[in-house]
Amino acid sequence: MGAWEVRGPARGVCKSWRDVYPELAGQVVRITAPHWRGIAWEGSEICAYRDRPRSISQCLATNVARWPDREAYVFHPGGQRMTWGDIGSQVQRVAARLRQDFGFRKGDRLCLLTAGCPEYVTSYLAIIQLGGIAVPVNLGLHAEGLAAQINKVGAKGLVVSPEVWNDKLESVRGSLESVKAVFVIGGEAPQGTLPFAELTGPGTKPVEHEAVDEWDLCAISFTSGTTGVPKGTMAMHINALGCAQNVVMAAKGLGVDDVNLCMPPLYHNTAVYADFLPALLSGGKCVIMAAFTPLDAIKLIEAERATWAVAAPIMLWMMMNHPEFRSHDCSTLKKIIFGGHASSETFINQLNQEFAPIAMVNAGSVSESTALGFALPTEDAIRKITSCGLATPNTDIAIFDDAGNEILEPNVIGEVAYRGQQTNAGYWEEPGKTAEVFRRDGFVLSGDWARIDEEGYLWLLDRKKDMVVRGGQNVYCIEVENKLYLHPKVLRAAVVGVPDHVFSERLKAVVVLKPGQSATADEIRDHCAKHLARYETPEYVVFATSLPANAAGKTLKPPLVDFWGESANATLERFAAFCASMPPALFDIPHLKIDGETAAPREVLAELEESTNRGRTIARIIEEQGICGLTTPNESRFRK
Repeated sequence: MGAWEVRGPARGVCKSWRDVYPELAGQVVRITAPHWRGIAWEGSEICAYRDRPRSISQCLATNVARWPDREAYVFHPGGQRMTWGDIGSQVQRVAARLRQDFGFRKGDRLCLLTAGCPEYVTSYLAIIQLGGIAVPVNLGLHAEGLAAQINKVGAKGLVVSPEVWNDKLESVRGSLESVKAVFVIGGEAPQGTLPFAELTGPGTKPVEHEAVDEWDLCAISFTSGTTGVPKGTMAMHINALGCAQNVVMAAKGLGVDDVNLCMPPLYHNTAVYADFLPALLSGGKCVIMAAFTPLDAIKLIEAERATWAVAAPIMLWMMMNHPEFRSHDCSTLKKIIFGGHASSETFINQLNQEFAPIAMVNAGSVSESTALGFALPTEDAIRKITSCGLATPNTDIAIFDDAGNEILEPNVIGEVAYRGQQTNAGYWEEPGKTAEVFRRDGFVLSGDWARIDEEGYLWLLDRKKDMVVRGGQNVYCIEVENKLYLHPKVLRAAVVGVPDHVFSERLKAVVVLKPGQSATADEIRDHCAKHLARYETPEYVVFATSLPANAAGKTLKPPLVDFWGESANATLERFAAFCASMPPALFDIPHLKIDGETAAPREVLAELEESTNRGRTIARIIEEQGICGLTTPNESRFRK
């Protein structure tokens, strides 16, 4: 039964921040989604902040008027610095040129294919100023993946870096039928494109603004970072700004003197909705990294006196464990939001120790509900250390069974769903898929298994969707499998996630070759690298003669997570096969744990071969728990 068809009241039994902090209850009001605006859940009643801006452009105009000379953006590594006055005038120029010279109107889509830079920020805000729709695109995709997303939204224009154009898009330009103009940033524009500078020149007339309200679309983001059939979630101004207000709230307040370090890439929901837009809403400075490296992030915190950040746990983990971390002053970073899923106790404790933050919040949601639907208050960070916390003030959270009925009993596992100011309008031109996920009563199904405990706290357990989370990046296994099937030697393939202490999960492919064929793990990885983003390429590759299946022929994936070969029976053989499945570079990286101590596979293999005391301990772990007994982090979603 599709979510659209599910009827009946659902109240959402997850406790909310507005229940715990009475002062927040007065800041939230119940509103009704309007009819005939293209909203899947039209007519539903939701929670929203009482005092909320009605558009992103309103926030920008406020900052330009109040603080024209205050620094607004710093870009790394370019070093460009822009005041609110600078960004305001640039946005006006770009919006005017797009309207007057290239015919952009309300509802037109502009795809952004650059790393974080002044042109990205200016373009994002300019298209929205026109009532258009910004479409960030994942730069990690190959040419066919980029083309699929551009064509999906029928983009009228592109803003592209020279690298993306030369290496990827130029080869597929003929297939981009809706694209009327391509603007390339930097110096001279390649043939068939225009220099972005054409949009920023002086002498433009003031642009005429079409009416925009909070129920208009402002952005489309894709739930799938693959070349398959991407789904574009349609975010309205009310969604984007609702998420921004949640970040401000969770960080215990943000203001004009706060400095954000934006570490995730700007094509990612986290960067846009949880870093960039909250900084815009609060009027503070936003330091944007074109690409994350832990040492650069550490140095930027010190140099710019950054006070807050929202980032994937692995980014913060890499920073804290960098050999130069304690050589730099990161003491100003006191408001930290991380997560998207349950994080390990080790990570949270280390974060608390290294930064002593005043706000340390595990938070997240799904793309269909923008970015911040749940958050664990700082006061509960240790007491409820692997919980995902409470519903944000403008959100209701419910658990549903497979029939679409709300589960009211505590600790009963079901599918978690979110309803509130952040719930997107639906999927772009996908009414059928929208009907599977967006309920008429305003709840959007997440595809995640979860439970709500006796105190009303949310605990995410696992994903119903066939998806792996590697270092904060979502990887859909079926898309990787589809690319594996393009290999002429592959008969069958299954992709799963192997628990990992560093990335939470690493991707693994179990491959059945066609009769008479032979291949190496490197050959399979090289094939995937030609068709997929780096984070989508399996690190572990294991060969099998068959895949386990149920009576209906569907592959049974759980047994494959700790499968390392059919001939690997003895403990040493199993571990040797595990080592053989990984790329050589991973062989010397300490990503295993034995009794709380890290170790590289090469070390462990030597201990097993020599049958040392530690080797016998390792052998016992493998015999009792499998190889995954060495790889699995202490996260609630991996506990049976």
